[in-house]
Amino acid sequence: MLKPLAIDFAPTRRSVRPAGWLASGAGAVLLAVAGFAWLPPAHVEASHMTEASQRQRVLPDGDSAQAVDMAVRELNLPWLAVLDALNSEFGPGADAVLLQVDTDVRRAIVRLEGAANDAAVVQSYPARLRALGPIAEATLVGQEVRGDAQSHHSRPVRFVIELRMREGT
Repeated sequence: MLKPLAIDFAPTRRSVRPAGWLASGAGAVLLAVAGFAWLPPAHVEASHMTEASQRQRVLPDGDSAQAVDMAVRELNLPWLAVLDALNSEFGPGADAVLLQVDTDVRRAIVRLEGAANDAAVVQSYPARLRALGPIAEATLVGQEVRGDAQSHHSRPVRFVIELRMREGT
């Protein structure tokens, strides 16, 4: 017959010594004193609150307000979408190349100057650009055929197109 074996996996409880109770109590008192010392006195907090309520809001003057409005309007224009659209139309393998891009933020206009090998391609660009999302309007402002009039092959055509951007897209 087997003798029962009592196994106790729980550690034995030690009694807390008075020095431990004393250290715990001193730590709690020190924590409470430090917490109260950290808080500002009531009169300091009250004076700070009345000072903040007495301050008047300072509004920007006309020039500053106009500058802020202009900056906000510039940030609201869809710059990345327009650049992606231009890259898709004038990127590698395109019929034309861009020579210069100018912007007029006040009017939300991008002015494109470029060159193409054929005048028909230049005249098709405004309709192609209008079909893109961020562009509200595309206008062919001017084109100039370069080269001599006697040559029968395609001659380079310089062009200027103005794009009006959609705001907030």
